[in-house]
Amino acid sequence: MEIKIVERNSTRIIGMKIETLLRDTREQRIIPKLQQSFNERLAEVHGTVGLPATYGIFIDPPNYNPDLDPFTWIAGVEVEADAKPPAGMVSYELPRGTYASLAYHGNIDQAGAAYDQLFQWINESEYVQAGTFGFEMYTEVHTSCERECSEFLLHFPVRLRL
Repeated sequence: MEIKIVERNSTRIIGMKIETLLRDTREQRIIPKLQQSFNERLAEVHGTVGLPATYGIFIDPPNYNPDLDPFTWIAGVEVEADAKPPAGMVSYELPRGTYASLAYHGNIDQAGAAYDQLFQWINESEYVQAGTFGFEMYTEVHTSCERECSEFLLHFPVRLRL
């Protein structure tokens, strides 16, 4: 899998948010369930940009320990600057910046391998991570029945190593 460095403008997202432990989401499929719930409510979001692309954003706390710490996940869509979130949804701004990006094709339940590969590539490159967040960008809306043929672009913010 090829990793690319891309420059992105800030992106305003409206979506549904949860806090979860990595273990719980793996055992109970919490994130896929949230993504499906968001997809079912997508029509409620006004001012969307770039459909059919949707996002899955993770936000880790400082000094994140995946065995102990909950993290935030937002299932969302890009919107215009003045769009208002419907009831039960939030707004989030992905910052402008440099991102390492990796295309993933395969079973969504094995997507953790893409995260591991991107983390390893960053650690061995001239870059370091530039934040405690990242995102998956889906180019089409998948149903829960399409788990084996998922495709997304995984992005981590990076900056040159000093």
